[in-house]
Amino acid sequence: MRLIFLVISLLALVGCDDGGGGAGGGGGAARDTYPVEGIGKAEGAVLANLAFETPDGEPLTMEDVFKDPTHQIMLVSTSAGWCTACIEEQPKLVALHEEFAARGLFILITLFEDDQFGPASARLAAQWKERYGLPFDVVADPAFQFGDYYNRELTPMTMLVDVDTMKILKISTGFPESEVRAILNAAL
Repeated sequence: MRLIFLVISLLALVGCDDGGGGAGGGGGAARDTYPVEGIGKAEGAVLANLAFETPDGEPLTMEDVFKDPTHQIMLVSTSAGWCTACIEEQPKLVALHEEFAARGLFILITLFEDDQFGPASARLAAQWKERYGLPFDVVADPAFQFGDYYNRELTPMTMLVDVDTMKILKISTGFPESEVRAILNAAL
Protein backbone atom coordinates (compact mmCIF):
# COMPACT_ATOMS: atom_id res chain seq x y z
CA MET A 1 0.00 0.00 0.00
CA ARG A 2 2.85 2.40 0.84
CA LEU A 3 4.37 1.83 -2.61
CA ILE A 4 1.07 2.59 -4.36
CA PHE A 5 0.71 5.82 -2.37
CA LEU A 6 4.30 6.75 -3.22
CA VAL A 7 3.74 6.23 -6.95
CA ILE A 8 0.48 8.22 -6.92
CA SER A 9 2.18 11.04 -5.00
CA LEU A 10 5.08 11.10 -7.43
CA LEU A 11 2.78 11.14 -10.44
CA ALA A 12 1.03 14.16 -8.97
CA LEU A 13 4.40 15.84 -8.34
CA VAL A 14 5.63 15.35 -11.92
CA GLY A 15 2.25 16.06 -13.46
CA CYS A 16 1.63 12.68 -15.10
CA ASP A 17 -2.10 12.23 -14.77
CA ASP A 18 -2.76 10.54 -18.08
CA GLY A 19 -1.47 7.12 -17.11
CA GLY A 20 1.73 7.38 -19.12
CA GLY A 21 2.86 10.05 -21.52
CA GLY A 22 6.27 10.61 -20.04
CA ALA A 23 7.83 12.30 -17.09
CA GLY A 24 7.30 15.82 -16.01
CA GLY A 25 4.21 16.56 -17.99
CA GLY A 26 6.35 19.10 -19.82
CA GLY A 27 4.91 18.10 -23.16
CA GLY A 28 8.23 18.66 -24.88
CA ALA A 29 8.69 22.17 -23.49
CA ALA A 30 12.00 23.79 -24.39
CA ARG A 31 14.68 23.41 -21.79
CA ASP A 32 16.56 26.62 -22.47
CA THR A 33 16.94 27.98 -18.95
CA TYR A 34 17.77 25.92 -15.87
CA PRO A 35 15.08 26.37 -13.20
CA VAL A 36 16.19 28.53 -10.28
CA GLU A 37 13.02 28.91 -8.23
CA GLY A 38 12.49 26.44 -5.44
CA ILE A 39 16.06 25.15 -5.19
CA GLY A 40 16.50 22.98 -2.13
CA LYS A 41 17.76 19.70 -0.78
CA ALA A 42 14.55 17.81 -0.06
CA GLU A 43 12.03 15.86 -2.11
CA GLY A 44 9.92 18.27 -4.16
CA ALA A 45 12.67 20.91 -4.36
CA VAL A 46 14.58 21.84 -7.49
CA LEU A 47 18.07 20.34 -7.61
CA ALA A 48 20.80 23.00 -7.67
CA ASN A 49 22.89 23.27 -10.82
CA LEU A 50 25.78 21.26 -9.40
CA ALA A 51 28.98 20.66 -11.38
CA PHE A 52 31.15 17.54 -11.45
CA GLU A 53 34.29 16.33 -13.21
CA THR A 54 34.07 13.69 -15.95
CA PRO A 55 36.72 11.00 -16.46
CA ASP A 56 38.17 13.26 -19.21
CA GLY A 57 38.57 16.13 -16.74
CA GLU A 58 35.73 18.11 -18.33
CA PRO A 59 32.84 19.57 -16.33
CA LEU A 60 29.38 18.00 -16.32
CA THR A 61 26.65 20.18 -14.83
CA MET A 62 23.05 19.52 -13.99
CA GLU A 63 22.25 22.10 -16.66
CA ASP A 64 23.95 19.81 -19.21
CA VAL A 65 21.62 17.00 -18.14
CA PHE A 66 18.61 19.33 -18.17
CA LYS A 67 19.27 20.58 -21.72
CA ASP A 68 19.41 17.09 -23.21
CA PRO A 69 15.85 16.35 -24.42
CA THR A 70 16.43 12.59 -24.30
CA HIS A 71 16.71 12.69 -20.49
CA GLN A 72 13.38 12.39 -18.70
CA ILE A 73 14.27 10.92 -15.30
CA MET A 74 17.73 11.11 -13.75
CA LEU A 75 18.88 8.54 -11.24
CA VAL A 76 21.85 9.76 -9.19
CA SER A 77 23.80 7.32 -7.07
CA THR A 78 26.57 8.47 -4.76
CA SER A 79 29.49 6.08 -4.44
CA ALA A 80 32.86 5.75 -2.79
CA GLY A 81 35.75 3.38 -3.32
CA TRP A 82 35.40 2.04 0.23
CA CYS A 83 31.64 1.41 -0.05
CA THR A 84 30.80 -2.27 -0.48
CA ALA A 85 27.09 -1.55 -0.98
CA CYS A 86 27.99 0.89 -3.77
CA ILE A 87 30.03 -1.75 -5.54
CA GLU A 88 27.26 -4.33 -5.18
CA GLU A 89 24.64 -2.03 -6.73
CA GLN A 90 26.54 -1.43 -9.99
CA PRO A 91 25.10 -4.51 -11.81
CA LYS A 92 21.58 -3.48 -10.72
CA LEU A 93 22.14 -0.01 -12.17
CA VAL A 94 23.38 -1.54 -15.43
CA ALA A 95 20.18 -3.62 -15.58
CA LEU A 96 18.06 -0.49 -15.01
CA HIS A 97 19.99 1.31 -17.74
CA GLU A 98 19.39 -1.54 -20.19
CA GLU A 99 15.68 -1.59 -19.36
CA PHE A 100 14.88 2.13 -19.16
CA ALA A 101 17.52 4.20 -21.03
CA ALA A 102 15.60 4.14 -24.31
CA ARG A 103 12.56 5.49 -22.43
CA GLY A 104 14.47 8.46 -20.99
CA LEU A 105 16.39 7.25 -17.92
CA PHE A 106 19.73 8.97 -17.36
CA ILE A 107 21.95 7.38 -14.70
CA LEU A 108 24.74 9.35 -13.05
CA ILE A 109 27.23 7.88 -10.58
CA THR A 110 28.94 10.52 -8.45
CA LEU A 111 32.09 9.34 -6.71
CA PHE A 112 33.10 11.37 -3.68
CA GLU A 113 35.95 9.36 -2.13
CA ASP A 114 38.49 6.72 -3.09
CA ASP A 115 39.15 3.54 -1.10
CA GLN A 116 41.50 5.46 1.23
CA PHE A 117 38.85 8.13 2.05
CA GLY A 118 40.62 10.70 -0.12
CA PRO A 119 38.63 12.99 -2.45
CA ALA A 120 37.50 11.44 -5.73
CA SER A 121 39.27 12.41 -8.95
CA ALA A 122 38.61 12.21 -12.68
CA ARG A 123 41.00 9.27 -12.78
CA LEU A 124 38.98 7.40 -10.15
CA ALA A 125 35.80 8.07 -12.16
CA ALA A 126 37.47 6.59 -15.26
CA GLN A 127 38.68 3.54 -13.33
CA TRP A 128 35.24 2.97 -11.75
CA LYS A 129 33.49 3.16 -15.10
CA GLU A 130 35.94 0.72 -16.67
CA ARG A 131 36.15 -1.68 -13.72
CA TYR A 132 32.37 -2.20 -13.59
CA GLY A 133 31.75 -1.88 -17.35
CA LEU A 134 29.26 0.95 -16.89
CA PRO A 135 27.42 2.21 -19.98
CA PHE A 136 26.37 5.46 -18.24
CA ASP A 137 28.13 8.55 -16.84
CA VAL A 138 30.45 8.39 -13.85
CA VAL A 139 31.82 11.65 -12.44
CA ALA A 140 34.00 12.83 -9.58
CA ASP A 141 32.41 14.87 -6.79
CA PRO A 142 35.52 15.65 -4.68
CA ALA A 143 33.68 18.39 -2.75
CA PHE A 144 30.93 15.83 -1.97
CA GLN A 145 28.14 18.20 -2.94
CA PHE A 146 25.53 15.47 -2.54
CA GLY A 147 26.63 15.01 1.09
CA ASP A 148 24.18 17.78 2.00
CA TYR A 149 21.25 15.70 0.73
CA TYR A 150 21.58 12.70 3.06
CA ASN A 151 23.57 11.12 5.89
CA ARG A 152 26.93 10.17 4.39
CA GLU A 153 27.29 7.24 6.78
CA LEU A 154 24.38 5.62 4.95
CA THR A 155 26.03 5.71 1.51
CA PRO A 156 24.96 5.08 -1.20
CA MET A 157 22.25 7.63 -1.78
CA THR A 158 19.79 7.09 -4.60
CA MET A 159 18.05 10.18 -5.94
CA LEU A 160 15.44 10.37 -8.69
CA VAL A 161 14.94 13.70 -10.46
CA ASP A 162 12.32 14.77 -13.02
CA VAL A 163 14.60 16.33 -15.64
CA ASP A 164 11.85 18.51 -17.18
CA THR A 165 11.58 20.45 -13.90
CA MET A 166 14.76 19.27 -12.11
CA LYS A 167 12.56 18.54 -9.09
CA ILE A 168 13.78 15.87 -6.71
CA LEU A 169 11.24 13.05 -6.74
CA LYS A 170 12.85 10.69 -4.24
CA ILE A 171 15.91 10.56 -1.98
CA SER A 172 16.76 7.19 -0.44
CA THR A 173 19.71 5.71 1.32
CA GLY A 174 20.80 2.39 -0.02
CA PHE A 175 19.22 1.16 -3.21
CA PRO A 176 15.45 0.52 -2.82
CA GLU A 177 15.15 -1.31 -6.13
CA SER A 178 11.41 -2.04 -6.00
CA GLU A 179 10.57 1.62 -5.26
CA VAL A 180 12.92 2.84 -7.99
CA ARG A 181 11.41 0.45 -10.51
CA ALA A 182 7.86 1.46 -9.54
CA ILE A 183 8.68 5.14 -10.01
CA LEU A 184 10.42 4.54 -13.34
CA ASN A 185 7.56 2.38 -14.63
CA ALA A 186 5.04 5.05 -13.66
CA ALA A 187 7.01 8.01 -15.00
CA LEU A 188 8.55 6.65 -18.20
